[in-house]
Order: sequence, then C-alpha cells, then structure tokens
Amino acid sequence: MLQIDAFSDRPLLGNPAAVVFDADDLSTETMQRIAREMNLSETVFLLRPTDDANYRARIFTPMRELPFAGHPTIAAAHAFCGEQSRTPQSLTQECGIGLVPIRVEDDLYTMTQATPQFCDVPVTKAELAEAISLPLDMLADSRHRIVSTGVPWLLLELHDLQALAGLRPDLGRIERICHGLGAAGLTVFADSGSGAAPRLRVRTFAPGEGVAEDPVCGSGNGAIAAWVATHRDAVPRGGYLSEQGVEMGRRGLVHAGWETTAEGLRITIGGAACIVLRGELDLGDAS
Repeated sequence: MLQIDAFSDRPLLGNPAAVVFDADDLSTETMQRIAREMNLSETVFLLRPTDDANYRARIFTPMRELPFAGHPTIAAAHAFCGEQSRTPQSLTQECGIGLVPIRVEDDLYTMTQATPQFCDVPVTKAELAEAISLPLDMLADSRHRIVSTGVPWLLLELHDLQALAGLRPDLGRIERICHGLGAAGLTVFADSGSGAAPRLRVRTFAPGEGVAEDPVCGSGNGAIAAWVATHRDAVPRGGYLSEQGVEMGRRGLVHAGWETTAEGLRITIGGAACIVLRGELDLGDAS
C-alpha cells in the first residue's frame, strides 16, 4: 500500500490518496471499511482489468464508492508507474465511468475525463451565499450549475480571492442542498484577476461524502474547466493553471484543458504526484 500526494511534486502538499495493490480478493464491504480507516478524501484499489486497460480502479470516499475521481486517478497512475521497470507514455485506467486515458509526460499525469454534463438548479444564489456565510454581493455575476465530468459538482463562482479565503461553510446546510440536487458537493472558485498563472483558485466541500473540505479535487476542477470552456472562454481549445488547498496549507497545482471534438467537449486534468508513505495492510480475518 502507498500513500501518494496528488497534484504536487513535493511531499505533504496537494491531496493525499491511499493506493491499495492486488485488491481483487477484497470484498466491497472491506474496501469501504479500509477507506473509512484511511479517512482520506479517497482510497483507490487496483485490480486486474476486465477491459483493454492497464489496471482497474475502484475508488471509495469514507462514505461510499465513486465511479470516478481525479486525484486518486493520478495517484493510481503514479503508483502503477512506480511498479514498472520503465514509465510508459500513456496508460488506460478502467473504472466506473469506463476507460480513462492518461498521458504521462515530464512527471505530469494528464487524464481525459468524461464528456461534460450540465444541469441547472433551483437553488438561488442567496441560499448558496448563506450556506458559505458570505454577503450576496461577494458572489460573482455568473451562472451557477451542476457540472459533471464523471462526478456531479455544484459550481459557484465568487467575486475574488478575498471572498474565497473568507467564506465560512455551513457544512450541514451544504450537505442538505447538495443531497437534494444529487451533487457530490459544492465547488467554489474565483479568478485571480491578475492575468498570471495560476488563473483560478478553488475550494471544494463534500460533507455528504465524509469530506469537510477536499484539499485538491480533480473531478471538481474538471467540472470548472467545462464551465469555463462553455460559459467564459468559448474557444475550441484552451487551458489554464489553477490552485487549490491554499487555505488548508496543502497547495496543489492543476493543469486544466479542453478541446472541442466531434464527440463533444473533451476535458483534461493533469498534475504531479509523489509517494509519502509505504506500508502493508494487516487485515487478519477482516477481509
């Protein structure tokens, strides 16, 4: 078993994920109990693939299994590469949303996420402002929606970085709102306004998944990239750098990109990774 910090090339930053190898003989119940024991945003289990892939990944929050998540995908790819005699230029991960292509270049792992899906919501901005304890005028004058590139996130843009740093989330209210909308949680973001990289700063709250605040969320950043490509930049191809985890002391960097293809909008999310812990699971009769 490894613990890997994703979206950072330096230990103790970014978002930690536990990676469990050779998990084919573990039951779903045991995987969920291990994820609860690890108590990280996600724990990923590597199994033999059933499709044309390098490995199959099952991803669990402390509360439930997810069909896909971004930072454990990067962690799984980094762990798999570490087990090889050479680093491949590309990988394919099999998971709940199907096959996820991953490009490996200069220690950067870049995944292609699912085709974006957008959903309008009946929740008002005033309700969301109350949920994060901000005045309404600290929210940006832009569209709030649920967007999914594998995991549905309720997205909300704030006026500036000061608003992002100063919010005080009411986790109970956020959980109730997101549960009613079928969203995994609330992802808020703000433009740096400087024109320099990183362009965006992000925060993600998923109390319904047992994660009060996620240090760096790959699927949340994928949803934002789809939102930016659709509602802000409106160009066939683009990208930017974002940061997340600043307020938690776990700053990570996310390379977001998109391309309009014949099949629709193609979202890519990339980041570095580093191993911070190696160990063994001693389950006894638990499995």
